[in-house]
Amino acid sequence: MDVQDIQSRARRRYAAIERKRRDPRYRRVVGRLVAAGLLSTSDPVKPSRAVLKLDDVLWAGAVEPRIFELLPALIIKRPALFRSSSELPEDLAAVVAELRRNRTPETFRGIPGEAMQRWVSRVGHKNKLPSQLRSFRLQADEVALLERLSAAWGISQTAVIRRALRMASGNVSHGS
Repeated sequence: MDVQDIQSRARRRYAAIERKRRDPRYRRVVGRLVAAGLLSTSDPVKPSRAVLKLDDVLWAGAVEPRIFELLPALIIKRPALFRSSSELPEDLAAVVAELRRNRTPETFRGIPGEAMQRWVSRVGHKNKLPSQLRSFRLQADEVALLERLSAAWGISQTAVIRRALRMASGNVSHGS
């Protein structure tokens, strides 16, 4: 293989990428992410407020890998960007499940788990990780105490438990 063959192949691949970047699906997805302030690009893309189809986002992610980095965090913290985020492909659903548990997921379509994990705290409410659901069985007197403390302090029952945990750990915080 000589230099001209290599250059010819590179030109063909670049032309294919450019064709995909002109595709309306790519323009819509990148335009929406640019409008949301989540992505910047040197391509002239018109910002969009359109709700995205997950299939279009997955297609555009194959062209622009940064979209795959963002996608799991968007599904967790900004689900309103998508028409329906309930029907996830199996590999994406596994990544989202791991991120919801504050664990580093496996590689997703060539993107390392660490790259996707760092977006969770940057999307939506900054520096806030998703809360995790916990279920406790309390006795009647404990429930009554929780309700009294909640009413007396003017905070939710969840905030009472958070405050108690912080006090028990020595990190006393008067906020909720």
